[in-house]
Amino acid sequence: MGFLGQLFLVLLVCEAAGSSVPRARSAIVGGQDAPEGSWLWMAYLKIAGEIKACGGSLLNEEWVLTAAHCVKNITRESSYVYLGVHSVKYLREQQAFNRTMSHIVVHPKYEKYDNDIALIKLNPPVYFTPLVKKIDLPEPKDVFNETSECWVTGWGNVGENIPLAGNSNLQELEVPILNQTVCLDKNPKLTSNMICAGFLQGGKDTCQGDSGGPLVCLSDKKFVQVGITGSGEGCAKEDKPGYYIRVASYLDFIKKTINSNP
Repeated sequence: MGFLGQLFLVLLVCEAAGSSVPRARSAIVGGQDAPEGSWLWMAYLKIAGEIKACGGSLLNEEWVLTAAHCVKNITRESSYVYLGVHSVKYLREQQAFNRTMSHIVVHPKYEKYDNDIALIKLNPPVYFTPLVKKIDLPEPKDVFNETSECWVTGWGNVGENIPLAGNSNLQELEVPILNQTVCLDKNPKLTSNMICAGFLQGGKDTCQGDSGGPLVCLSDKKFVQVGITGSGEGCAKEDKPGYYIRVASYLDFIKKTINSNP
């Protein structure tokens, strides 16, 4: 066999061997493994009697912010909030906080899509560590748009009805804030209490299991929570970007809830 024939044979063998190697599947849909020790406010909600899980964010030592549809009418006493978690496959092996829920406060005007926000009081409180920190809320003056650096995180599905596999590490995805007019054209249900973020071409998005998790954006060189992952229609579909509850619309509700439930 001549040199070219030998080279062709080597290439065929390499291609065959490479095709047998399993590729890592990213989650959120189109995301990637977050570095360990990042997104330290991220909470994992394990709901009693449900296959589903949700995300949340730590506001202080006692309170976690999430979506109302995650926690409305759940069995509070046997549902749990985990903090300081990277892999949800190895919850027991990690030095993570595991807390029950002493109170759940759902927005009084919550509907299927609008006002989809709730607060969970932890029992007992947590304390801050190198792996557990709080997320700041935005200031009323803050403006976020297409030029902002924004990220979503979660342990949700990698596609519709396709769960995160492997080590089930926390996933991250950078997403652009989209123009509200463009989003209204794609979804007339969008209200002023919602933010639209993601990719009109599809392929990257939050998915089932990411609900309640935070959309965070940089403001004055620090991240603040701008949105809460809501219950959208499908995952990563063309012309169907992600919809998030606008946290700035609920600053009074959040502060009043925390201050009135000592």
